[in-house]
Amino acid sequence: MTNFDNIDSAIQVYQKRFDIEEMFRDFKAGGYSLEGSKLEAKWLSKLMIVVAIAYTSATIQGKQIKRMGIQQYVARPETRVKGQRRHSSFYVGQHLHHWLQLQQLCQETVGELLQINRRWLNHYKKGQRAIELALSTF
Repeated sequence: MTNFDNIDSAIQVYQKRFDIEEMFRDFKAGGYSLEGSKLEAKWLSKLMIVVAIAYTSATIQGKQIKRMGIQQYVARPETRVKGQRRHSSFYVGQHLHHWLQLQQLCQETVGELLQINRRWLNHYKKGQRAIELALSTF
């Protein structure tokens, strides 16, 4: 139910609201944990400026990753359940750096494993392509 004149307007407004709800989650326990900082107003306002810059950067990168269609590599869901909550663009952007670091740490081991069993080579190639695309966002 809505009081908007047409369904398109209602959808647009609810999409914006959902983005705002994601941002609140990211600023709270889902990301920066600002509620737990217990800072005085003077220091909290300074922290908020730094968080706003970091949040914007991670969100922009996350949106680029989503547009490329490689978010399932960067922020893989733990389970495949219909109706599962999607990751915010911030979450994807934030995890991009961790994913790339992990890939560097494990590259040699993965190469050795592929020499033993070539069965996963196609998946490995897809992952490598995703890494190339992700690196192009920097």
